[in-house]
Amino acid sequence: MPSPSLRNALLAALLIPAALAPAFVPAHAAKPSKSKAAKAAKAVAPKNTLKPEQVAELYARISLRQDAEATAQLNDYLKPLYANGETPITLTDAAAMDAQYDGFADAMLEDMPKVDKKKAKPAVAAAIKRVNLLASGAECRSLSSREYANEYVKNGRIAEVAMECTVPALNARLQEVLASKGAPAKLKTKKLLEGVAEFDRALGQAGSRTIPAKLTLYAPAKGQPWSTGAADDIVETVHNGMYAVAAE
Repeated sequence: MPSPSLRNALLAALLIPAALAPAFVPAHAAKPSKSKAAKAAKAVAPKNTLKPEQVAELYARISLRQDAEATAQLNDYLKPLYANGETPITLTDAAAMDAQYDGFADAMLEDMPKVDKKKAKPAVAAAIKRVNLLASGAECRSLSSREYANEYVKNGRIAEVAMECTVPALNARLQEVLASKGAPAKLKTKKLLEGVAEFDRALGQAGSRTIPAKLTLYAPAKGQPWSTGAADDIVETVHNGMYAVAAE
């Protein structure tokens, strides 16, 4: 299961700018320390066969749509950094995600005392799920990268990858649409369902826009595998970009 911070982030992405909506769960518990990662990489001494741009695109595919093929390729590529055979990246179970959507719907409805939760929850949860599915269709590609020394890790390297993503174009978040129907404390079931239906129609009519994105990768030494613990940054960029062109 995702950490509480990641669970809260998906809900936030639907409601406010600069939020996170992760589509996969990094195996944080299995991630080695920088020193162990460096030792493991040095011991195996593999040839780094992927460029930073390629690695960034794999992370984007996994983060946005839980791409099994990209996950297998990236996990194989990252093996030298995990001396004990841990799996670097695991995908989120679909049933677990559905349960989270229900939880997010509950959270949204908490401040709506006049709404019939039994009638409203399925519609709200479905809308939240559809937003995430819509975001999963975003296409991100790498444009260039800049590599330099990591001043905090001996022999470490950093690569900043510039990307662009084509994302669905929407005018308002679910919360904003519901707010137009009335204050949460006064909103009633009928008006809420009208707002959800309006939002659902907007999702079906979404156009597209291209926005800038970036991902920072790290390597324990020159020529060693690139990785990041912040692949969710791409998801954040996509969700924000769906509602407004990302800031230059």
